[in-house]
Amino acid sequence: MRALVLEEFNGPLVMKDVPVPIISPHEVLVRVRNVGVCGTDLKIRAGRMGLDALPLIMGHEVAGEVAEVGSEIEYLAPGDRGAVGFYVPCGRCQFCREGRDTLCPQVRQHGFSIDGGMAGYIKTPGVNLCKVPDHVPLEQACILSDAVSTSYHAVTKRARVGPGNTVALIGVGGVGLHALQIAKLAGGWTIAVDLNDARLALARKLGADAVIDARNGPFHEEILRLTGGEGVDMLLEFVSNQDTLPSSYRSLKKAGRLVFVGYVPEIPMSIMPHELVRNEFEIMGSRATTKQE
Repeated sequence: MRALVLEEFNGPLVMKDVPVPIISPHEVLVRVRNVGVCGTDLKIRAGRMGLDALPLIMGHEVAGEVAEVGSEIEYLAPGDRGAVGFYVPCGRCQFCREGRDTLCPQVRQHGFSIDGGMAGYIKTPGVNLCKVPDHVPLEQACILSDAVSTSYHAVTKRARVGPGNTVALIGVGGVGLHALQIAKLAGGWTIAVDLNDARLALARKLGADAVIDARNGPFHEEILRLTGGEGVDMLLEFVSNQDTLPSSYRSLKKAGRLVFVGYVPEIPMSIMPHELVRNEFEIMGSRATTKQE
């Protein structure tokens, strides 16, 4: 089969002929139809993720059709359409038993540490395939396993947005725009923050109650103005760079939650412990999504 292979960090993706994967009894072979391109792919290619798995077939947002089914799998059949979950955990540890797949100490990830979907076929455990109805185009379904469900996990499980909450979303790219829509469906009053006119316009079209152009100054000042000086109940960080971090925690209401979804690997965040204590802020990370989600 043909595959795009990353052979060296910062190098090109090289089109090569590679063997079709051989599946084990608990795996399926998926004929790849569509692959999303995520911002994390750029970090992987640049060698910024601390990975050492070259050569690597990239691509972790994958959808396709089942081509072959392992002998132990009874719930899938050739021709089934599905989106591939890209986390491959052990299934036995404490975190797997608790349904927190992404925290598995032995986890592997398609397109990160094991081969992904920029190829004719991909093999994956049968439990990683989420069936997709016939009326859903696979070019849309491919991003369900990351851009959509990562947002769902962050909004519903980590930030725990509910009716009447005020929510700021810092960076409304692909993941941020999905989080915006999910936060609205959860009942939140949403503020979208970005530097890009087109993204801000799209955020407004998709239901943002307010938008802030961060080029006009520290965005926490406008968030405080919009919330009567109180700040927001929840803030989801999709950028997490030196320009956004100083304003992020200053945008929180007392007892507010700051949830990191995106990150820049090399950049730390500074905050005074007494501000955490005095305001009872909650600062947490949100890592991808679970198979159930």
